[in-house]
Amino acid sequence: MHFCTQYHRAANLITSLKLDQKHLSCKHLAALSLYEAKMYSEALGLLEVDFEWKDLPAKSCVDSASPFPSSENLRSSLYLLRGKIHEAMDNRIPAIEDYKTSLKLDVCCNEAFELLVRHEMLTPDEESSLLESLPFEEQCDHYEGESVLIQALYNDQIKKYCKPQERKPCTELAQLQNNLSVRVNYAQRLMNGCDYKECLSTLQKIMKEDPYHQGCLPIYITCLVAMKKSQALFRLSHELVDCDPDNATAWYAVGCYYYVIERFEEARKYLHKTTSLDHNHGAAWLMRGHAFAAENEHDQAMAAYFKASQLMRGSHLPMLYVGLEHGLTNNVRLANSFFSQAHSLAPDDPFVLHELGTVAYQNGDYPLADKCFAQAVDMIRINSAGDTRPIDETWEPLLNNLGHVCRKLKKYSTAIEFHQKALLVCPGRSSTYASLGYVHALTGNACDAVEYFQKALALKRDDTFSTNMLNSVLDLYLNEAPPFPGAPSDIPPPQTLLPATPPPCTPSSGSVGGSGSAHHHHHHHLMASAGDRSEATSNMEMSNISMADISEEDVLAMDTPTSFYGSSRPDDSILSGIGPLRTPSESLVTPSPVVSSYGFGSRPGELGFRNNRRGGAGGGGGGGGGAGRESNPAHDGDTPIMQRR
Repeated sequence: MHFCTQYHRAANLITSLKLDQKHLSCKHLAALSLYEAKMYSEALGLLEVDFEWKDLPAKSCVDSASPFPSSENLRSSLYLLRGKIHEAMDNRIPAIEDYKTSLKLDVCCNEAFELLVRHEMLTPDEESSLLESLPFEEQCDHYEGESVLIQALYNDQIKKYCKPQERKPCTELAQLQNNLSVRVNYAQRLMNGCDYKECLSTLQKIMKEDPYHQGCLPIYITCLVAMKKSQALFRLSHELVDCDPDNATAWYAVGCYYYVIERFEEARKYLHKTTSLDHNHGAAWLMRGHAFAAENEHDQAMAAYFKASQLMRGSHLPMLYVGLEHGLTNNVRLANSFFSQAHSLAPDDPFVLHELGTVAYQNGDYPLADKCFAQAVDMIRINSAGDTRPIDETWEPLLNNLGHVCRKLKKYSTAIEFHQKALLVCPGRSSTYASLGYVHALTGNACDAVEYFQKALALKRDDTFSTNMLNSVLDLYLNEAPPFPGAPSDIPPPQTLLPATPPPCTPSSGSVGGSGSAHHHHHHHLMASAGDRSEATSNMEMSNISMADISEEDVLAMDTPTSFYGSSRPDDSILSGIGPLRTPSESLVTPSPVVSSYGFGSRPGELGFRNNRRGGAGGGGGGGGGAGRESNPAHDGDTPIMQRR
């Protein structure tokens, strides 16, 4: 009856004959049938009628002819089932205790451990202490090395955020390097470390072998969102919905697709369907919060993130995103508090380090900001093999922010290097050109400053900061710079070669040819005067020239070609994480020459990354310089532009 999905009949038959009071196996089957029928209260009442199955030995509760090999295994299954019931009823603390008890009774109960880890019910410290308390040596004695192998498998699952050199599986799992579960755990660490290309390559190989691997699919969807591969998401979501329309992961993929193409209302609709099918789907709540945050619905976004924090007690991502929303509402103190909580849960996450550095910059603690940004750069530059790898476009705000910090610390050459690296990563950012122009203006290099401000305005014409700074630098440059190389400091006045008064015309004396001779001399004088005037004008123009002759080709060469800029974004704005799909506030705050402002930029996407938040927050973000006392006395306040992921 149970396998034929006749759950009510199976439970009624067992309870009517009171078999659940005689055999633990019958009690387990009856409670399991009620659980499958979603009668959670009845199932929980059946398991808590008495506590004999907890304390009495097996011979008093279980028939000697029971097919179960061990009473401890059966009791472990009962605790596991009761934990599932508690979790379905949103009683997560009792569920955690039941899962722990199930593991202690049977350390090989991988389902209980997987539920604890996959639903992120425990903090990293609690996971480590749980593994230390499990009796591996006492229960794993079937063959040599069994306890070491099982413990290594569990450690591989809880190692999510780690340093790049620690991402590969440990040596104890060398023989299982082709195992799908081990490879999925490795891909999870790659994604958390923002190595999206390597992660996608690993996941694609797994998907070829098992297209419907339930542990691989959420990570694969997350990686596609982080890399904005909308076509792949479209195909995947259609395949999953056609295969199993009642699966929450299928509709989660649909919601992520609409999020990537920036149709946020449809994304929220399908993510709501995901949570209705599986209300414990924490990733869907995170992505739903991203969809609200993309339209600057901060209160609703924080409500979704707080719901995710209840479901994902051991994850730092909800705290990180709540901090981002507080930052967007200019509540820096609360933002710093949530960032600190996220850092305590995941100290090796580069997204958290970036946000802590941004808060430190806003508080004026520039050495601490420099330290946090430098640690984040080290995390993303090194791959799992220990080699340096190219920095992804996602981290362009981090490089620009490092440039801003170096500028505040008077390390102008280092600041220029970081801004140049940001240009290599994302060449179409007007704010990066503005930042370079600002640093060059501070160092007195007015010529390069003018060039960079002009490039910034070519990409974004309404950039107020670049316009004001360009005018200020041009005024300074035109007053101090010579009109051409080698020009004398004192330019002599123009020389005039024309005579002051025309010479008198003296007619020739003669009787017969007098008139004709006079006319001839007058005509000759006019011709001579014209020639003298032409020569004088030429000499005057030569004496008044102030710049070298510039050909038309030189004028065209002065204009930067359009192809140099590449394809620029329609506006210099960024999404608002890291999202885990933790992709991760994209808003560029336009630099103001007077009022200080800070931009909370890119946000990671769900499960690790978050992208394309229009108008203020997820993946990449522009930064710019700020006009202030350092550059021009005409501007009162320094307005650094910090970018947020």
